[in-house]
This record gives sequence, structure tokens and C-alpha cells, in this order.
Amino acid sequence: MGSSLNWIDWLVIALLLGITVSIGLYFTRRAGKDINSFFVSERALPWYLSGSSMIATSFAADTPLWVSALIRQYGVYYVWQYWAPVIGAGLAIVLFARLWRRMGVLTDIEFIECRYSGKFAGTLRFWSGTSSALIFCPLIIGWVTKAMETISRETMGLPSEYKIWTTIIVVCVALTMCTLSGLWGIVYADFFLFIIATAGTTTLAILSIHHVGGLHAMVEKLSSMHGWAGHNLNIAPSIGSNAAQMSIWNAIGYFGILWIMVAVSGGYQAQRLLACKDGRHATFAIMMHSIIYYGIVCWPWIIVGLCSLIVIPELGHGITNDSAYPRMIITILPIGLRGLLVAALLAAFISTISTMFNWGASYLVNDVYKRFIVKKGSTKHYIWIARIATVMMAAGGGLISFFAHDIQQLLTIFYVVGSGMIVVSVMRWFWWRLNAAGDLAATLAAWIIAPLLLFAKIFDVPARIIFNLDREIEFSSDPNLVGARMLFMTISITAIAVVVSYLTKPTDLERLKDFVHRARPFKLFWKPVVGQMQIEYCEYEGLGRTLVSWIFSAGCIITLIFGIGKLLLGHPLTGVCLLCVFGILLYITVQRINKDFLNERIIDAGDVKKLSKKEIITIK
Repeated sequence: MGSSLNWIDWLVIALLLGITVSIGLYFTRRAGKDINSFFVSERALPWYLSGSSMIATSFAADTPLWVSALIRQYGVYYVWQYWAPVIGAGLAIVLFARLWRRMGVLTDIEFIECRYSGKFAGTLRFWSGTSSALIFCPLIIGWVTKAMETISRETMGLPSEYKIWTTIIVVCVALTMCTLSGLWGIVYADFFLFIIATAGTTTLAILSIHHVGGLHAMVEKLSSMHGWAGHNLNIAPSIGSNAAQMSIWNAIGYFGILWIMVAVSGGYQAQRLLACKDGRHATFAIMMHSIIYYGIVCWPWIIVGLCSLIVIPELGHGITNDSAYPRMIITILPIGLRGLLVAALLAAFISTISTMFNWGASYLVNDVYKRFIVKKGSTKHYIWIARIATVMMAAGGGLISFFAHDIQQLLTIFYVVGSGMIVVSVMRWFWWRLNAAGDLAATLAAWIIAPLLLFAKIFDVPARIIFNLDREIEFSSDPNLVGARMLFMTISITAIAVVVSYLTKPTDLERLKDFVHRARPFKLFWKPVVGQMQIEYCEYEGLGRTLVSWIFSAGCIITLIFGIGKLLLGHPLTGVCLLCVFGILLYITVQRINKDFLNERIIDAGDVKKLSKKEIITIK
């Protein structure tokens, strides 16, 4: 098969790759100062750089392919598998972003030894750093690399023996950039790559609408496709037992469990928040990410997925729905713009894997190598170890991608494995009695139970009895039972953490006091510790106020999702009204955030008298 791209397209792609490497070269010296500079940009990031970097990382090359595949198979309502985390994003905006920045650690795993004491805390940190760097990071790299292979197959038209080399070249570009420049180069490259990716995907959406005859024609044609599950174009989730509905178990998983993971904002998001100038910048960074990523950038992908049902209703035997999006690039776009779109998806790919490389390397260097192996190495030594660890991330991700079948398979594994520790990760902040022994037992149990569940399938028979399943249904792999598997992991692992914590000694009181002083969690959950502190304890934000702010922030994003959706899918008046509500909720949320940080500055200055009686009651 000949190439589907013209020399102009290849020139655009080459220009993108060249600029990306140049950014890495530019920041090489600045990143090489020390590991603080290499991994958290000297904690000097403004909110817009941190926010755009999080968007670019989340906007991976696989995401448009995955979203358009969900639409082709189920309908717009099933995109709630992507949107469900907005519940947690709202809580991240009003609470967790500022909690992370207050801790001031280098990685979210270093947090473990700020929260716990004793040998178990060190063991937990070592295991968490190693497993996250060598399993979780490569898993994410694997599924975005899988998407890159699909893109190269469908858009470049290269012979099969060259497809893998296309992916390798792009990975090497990202690897070069992030090994040279660390997080400094990554965030600036992300800012550039985010603009390219957004411009490209929006262009494809606009031209796709034009190709099918406009928005009105698109809605009419889709509504007449009664053989397609989503022909009613509902945006609200449809939950039930029919084949065209989201199963009740998956609804429990996505709306009851998955959002908690997003709320805690660990991993690469914590890295970006820890790199911000202060808590206020961290808060507005996560707000920027949540609003744009969940409410805006997804709609061009959705539109392309909808148009693909009209333009290419059949993809061919053995071809998965992941291929629809890249096929639309070749079908819809003229020469030149094809290169822009391929460059946009390459930009999304580079921004994601470069973050995974740097994030995973931060664990290996800060939480494993520097903490347990070479404790007093030179700055230059640690920087070189960081660069070697980055290469290890790339190799692990490539290996997983080679053996994986498709994107959804890897994503499902991630959901199930990650769900085990979701509640425990929240308990670290809000339950003083959780200790390192309980956390370690839960962590190890999660890594034992998940493979037994997913691959050994030892829970299939008892699950059929408990959930009253038909004999032919496999609990370990049925796509309608993803949420049930997540719930099973969550309950079992949380129970282990609670039981072991109660059977072992509490964390050292002085360690708990220091944690409370740094993080300022809600007093309600830390009364035994706060009662032992020698100073009067003032919360920066009260529990009641935070819950109200959470409603406003989550409602803000949800009204934006529905507002844009109604505007595009045949209900413009409703859409405009919802967008007006979004504007009002956004204004209220920003005002409440500003008030929170004003109160924080007053408390830090020791001048609580400036607060009204109502505010003192809220904060104390």
C-alpha cells in the first residue's frame, strides 16, 4: 500500500518533531540543575502552564480513537465512561489540589513517609515506587502506543513492516526531549503540542460536519439509524439491562468508584500540582484542566465519531472501531491538512508518553534509588540515573503494547487494578487510624487479587452464585461487569486495610501531628490527633463549605458538557441556557476559591480576628 500522505504532510510532521526536540535542547541546562528542577520545575509553574500540560497529557493519541469507538458501538450517552470522573474533578478543584501543594513533596509516593512512620512505611514507599514505575507507567505508555500503531496503519498507509518503526521514531523524539529537559521542557512542549492537537482535531470536526451536510443534516441522518444503539442522540447516561444500555454494574464502577481516583489527583497530576508556585496556582491549574478536558476538547472527537457512522458505516472485517477516527482523517481531509491532523495526534502522543517517562522516572529516582540505594549521590549522578530510568519506562511500555490486543483491553485492566486502592488513597488523608501496615497489606493484596481475578479467573464460579450470572458469563472478562470487578476490588482491599490497621499499632503521634500541621485536613476526622497538639488548630477550609463548593464546581463542568452537547445535537436554545448557567456557576466557584485563599493567608498571618464570626466557625 502506498503512503496516504503527501510530501507536504510529511513536512508538517517533520516540523512538529523538530520543534519538540528543539524545546528539549533549550531547557537541557535548566533541567540539569538538580532533581527538583528535573521533576517539579523548581516549583515555579504558573497555573496556565501546569493546567495546559495536564490537558495535553490527558489528551493522549488514544483518547479520540477510544471516544469515537464508544460512540460507534453505543452512542453519545456511553461517553460517560469518559465524563464520569467530572464528579471527582470538582472535588479536586476545591480540595485535593491545594492539599497536595501544601505537602511540598517531590512525588505523591514520597507522601507515604510523611503520613506514616516505621519500617512498614519505608517498605510501602519502596514497593509503591517500584510497581508504579515498572507496571502502571508502562501500562499507560502501552495503550497510547497501541493507538499510535493504529494511527500509523490507517493514516500513513505504510507497509506493515514499517509501522512499528514509525512508532519507534516518534517515541525516540519524545524520549530525547524529556531526557534532556525534564519537566521544564515537557510543560512548555505540552503547551505548544496542546494548541496543535486542539487546532487539528477541531479542524477535522468542522470539515466532517461540512462533509455530511451540516449539523442539522447530521442529526437527521443519525436519528434515522434505528439499527444503531445511539440513534436518539441522548447525552444523559442510559442505564439498564438492554444491549444498548450501560449495565448497572458499570454505572456503579464509573459513577461510584472511578471518580474517586480522579478526585485524589495522584500520579502525574500530583506531579504538576506539586510543581506549581503555590496552592492557588495548583487549584486553578486543575480547574483549567477539568473544564477544558471534560467539557470542551472532547466534543470535536464526538462529532467526528458521529460523522464517521454516516461517512464510513462499515470498517471492514476484523477492523475494530478504534480505526474509525484515523480513517476519517484520510477520507475527509485534503493534502496538507492530513499532515496537520496526523501531527496533532502525534502531538497528543508525545505529550502523554513524555509525561509518563518523566513521572515514572521520578518514582525510580526519588522513591527507590535515592531513598534506598544511593542516599548521598551527587546532583549530576541523580540526573543521569533519571535519564536512564526514563529509557526503562519506554522499553516497558513498548513491550506491553506489543502483546496487547486493543486500547479498551488495557484500559479495563487499569480500571480494575487501580480501583482496589481508591478508597485507601482517600483514607490516607481523612482517617488518622490508617497506618503503614494496613496500607501495605492492602497494596500487596491488590497486586495479588487483581491477577487472580483477571487472568487466573478463580473468582468466576463464586461470582456466578453471588451475582446470579448465567453459566456462559465470565466475571473476569465480561464487558458489562467491569464495574462489578471494580466494586469487588474496592470492597475487599478496603476491608483488608481497615482490619490490619486496627490489629496493629497506630502511626507515631508526632508523625501524625506533623502531617496535620502541613496538610490541614478536616478536624472532624483527626480529633484524636488535634486534641494532642499544643497549638490551636485552624482548618483552611471547613467540611461544610468544601461540600458546597464541590457542588458548584462539579455542576459547573456538567452544565458545560450538556450545554455544548445540546447546542450541537439539535437543541440550541436549551444549550444556550445551560451555557449561561455554566457561566454563573464558574463565577461563583472562582469567587469561593479566592475567598478560601484569602482566609488561608489570614490564618497563616495569625490574624484570625479579621474573619467574621461565621467564617471563624467554618474554619476552626
